[in-house]
Amino acid sequence: MLSTAGIVISWWICRSWTDKESSLCLRVESGDDSKLGESCDSVLLMACGTDPFHLVDAGVAAAAALSGGAAPRAAKHLPASLDGFGWCTWDAFYSTVSARGLVEGLGSLAAGGLSPQLLIIDDGWQLTDVDPPYGKAPTAQLADKLAGEGTAAAQLFDGPREMVLETQDTFYQENAKLLAEASGQMQQEVRNLFPTVANTGVISHHHAPPAATWDAPADAVIAAKEEEIAASRDSRDGGAASPAAADGSMRPDWAEARRNAAKSTVPSERRPLLSRRQQQQDSSASTAAAAAGDVEGSSDGQQQQQQPKKKKGGGVLATAHLEELISDPKHAAEVVGAELKATAAEAEAALGQAKVEAELRLEAARAEANKAMKRAIQKASPTPRQQFILIRWAQKAAGALVGLATAGFLLFYQWVVEPAPPNSLRVKAFAALTQGVLRGAMLTFFASASDFTRRLTSVEANAKFARLDAGPEEDWEATPADFRAVVQHIKQKFGIRYVYCWHGLPAYWGGVMPGTPSLAGVTGSSLVYPKPTNSIAEVEPSLMWSPAVLAGVGIATDPGALYSAMHSYLASSAVDGVKVDCQAGVGLVGSALGGGPAAAREFQAALEASIATHFPGNHAINCMCHSSENFYRFVATAVARVSDDYYPRDPASSTPHIGACAFNSLYLGALVQPDWDMFQSAHPAGVLHGMARAVSGGAVYVSDKPGQHDFALLRRLVLPDGGVLRAALPGRPTRDCLFADVLRDRQTLLKVWNANPVVGIVGVFNLQGASWDRQRRKFHVGKQMEAAGQEQQQQQLVRFDVPSQEGLWNGVACD
Repeated sequence: MLSTAGIVISWWICRSWTDKESSLCLRVESGDDSKLGESCDSVLLMACGTDPFHLVDAGVAAAAALSGGAAPRAAKHLPASLDGFGWCTWDAFYSTVSARGLVEGLGSLAAGGLSPQLLIIDDGWQLTDVDPPYGKAPTAQLADKLAGEGTAAAQLFDGPREMVLETQDTFYQENAKLLAEASGQMQQEVRNLFPTVANTGVISHHHAPPAATWDAPADAVIAAKEEEIAASRDSRDGGAASPAAADGSMRPDWAEARRNAAKSTVPSERRPLLSRRQQQQDSSASTAAAAAGDVEGSSDGQQQQQQPKKKKGGGVLATAHLEELISDPKHAAEVVGAELKATAAEAEAALGQAKVEAELRLEAARAEANKAMKRAIQKASPTPRQQFILIRWAQKAAGALVGLATAGFLLFYQWVVEPAPPNSLRVKAFAALTQGVLRGAMLTFFASASDFTRRLTSVEANAKFARLDAGPEEDWEATPADFRAVVQHIKQKFGIRYVYCWHGLPAYWGGVMPGTPSLAGVTGSSLVYPKPTNSIAEVEPSLMWSPAVLAGVGIATDPGALYSAMHSYLASSAVDGVKVDCQAGVGLVGSALGGGPAAAREFQAALEASIATHFPGNHAINCMCHSSENFYRFVATAVARVSDDYYPRDPASSTPHIGACAFNSLYLGALVQPDWDMFQSAHPAGVLHGMARAVSGGAVYVSDKPGQHDFALLRRLVLPDGGVLRAALPGRPTRDCLFADVLRDRQTLLKVWNANPVVGIVGVFNLQGASWDRQRRKFHVGKQMEAAGQEQQQQQLVRFDVPSQEGLWNGVACD
């Protein structure tokens, strides 16, 4: 099977859901609907020989050279970390890993006399976040809506709203607990898909904004909000806020301005005709000023003396003036006209003044009503402590309710959607619903129950590594991480020689968050919505509603710059290497980037260039990279995981995991040293997995929870100095197992062989009874099989052709 620059070729045994006959299928596709062609020159490499192991090594190396340029394993430099016992944080903490967790896990192993040489800090150390619409719990979104209505009750709700934001992790924890309990009754693949569902530890994934403490005085919150409202109202009216306006009282300056504006509408020459009340007010003011001996008042008094004297009846015109008007009708008409205009202006001014006064009274009444409502609500409301307790209980209830609804949805998915055949009506209908009415609900579920929609927001570590005692309860963005101090302390205290950190090939599961300020000087990014190819959708229909498809993946415009920034930070923090996960996902994203092979080539080349620059010694583990478009491009990196995840919660997966590792090593071992993944020593299948790692030729590392170890088993695998006796070659099935079904034929034992320069080893495993069921699309336990019986001796069962290499164990006992 080849993978050229622009296409991927895959083959498998095809069988329809109705036909019993099988056939060999070969499909050629670019991975991008826009990349079309009619022919392909290089599709399949065929070779023959008598030694299956030499044949596969030579054939795969030749195919890699034709397809992507990957060098054979024998030509690569193996990292020294392979020869040391290791501890990985994933199954111990999942994404809640923290500096405190590192100390607890390594300290627990040290208490049993074990000194790991390798530490892998898995997923959970990076700064990531979900898209803004899904960054808050539903309860917090409701609180924001209520507080934004602008009413007095909404203003008073600001205090409890802050408590809702602070306690939304309670919602998620209660939701996760109920889902964890429900998942125990569900089929295992649901739990495998979302490992954090069953992790009931404290997860501060949803960062609440800075808020007042729960016991902050409600009056202070309300007063602050009133000042904000008053300032907003004053700025809207065109005036500056005054102290009197802040407490809701009348604003005399504004009222006086309105009165002066009304007064100014009367021409100056007509002001003697103003109303009696205005004249009396002016006269009183003048008299008071004159009595005080004020100079300006004296001047006003003189003006007052010049005003016409009023008659007792209230007239405003002198008798002589009246006779003058009678003798001159034209002049009389002018005077009467002016009088009417002055009267109209006076009426208009009085109306404006009355309107102003009415508005002020209404505003004062509203302020008094708000105060009364505030006093009534405060009197009837519980204390801040009681509010906090009530809100936390409400969060628990809401979390349990949402968890119950989610569990019901998962049950529907388990019994209706999951068993449906590919391309069936149920699958097509559910895919359409997830792209429509169910999309928001699915994304909300992914955001709360998994990390698959989270995106990278910084190349630096989060606040769970801010100091040595930092734990998972930390707000991830609250405090800058002192990652270097944490790593150096771990190395010095526990004798760790190598520290690896996890990251995804696209940086994180959801890629890079577009528009992130902290990455602005590193690389841009854009959201890409992948589309599974027809062949992938037939094998795994659930990819059509996977997080990557529904939420999209943020793809870096310059992956080389992104890797360089990330690896430079890690190297400066005393980190020695990286574990690069979710590599096959880049092939999926390639559906929008010119095809998977083209995208994988660009990203893998940039990754290996950065690793060579920042991590001398080729310290890297490729992970989830089982597509030929990925592993054919391992030009320099020398280690790759050869299996799906190790699932400690799924008993049915234990034996198929070992079988998959052995048979995949036959193929991938031509290009890399196979990594059989971590395991847990105290697991019921711990001994089985431990023996498999001993013969694998790869790294031996566990993911034990603190305090949960099988030290008797570990001492059989680990030397006192933390090293391991690693075999030289990839562990592969013996010749008699190559074409046998070691999981389901009820008679074949899996035999895995390996060697070093002086001795060979064979591991014999009874894996019968469980396997991956393609129709159920899950690991399935069949009828328990009996042991295959006493194995017949066969000549040349294992043929040892040990290469001469320096640095391999020479058989001399250790001191």
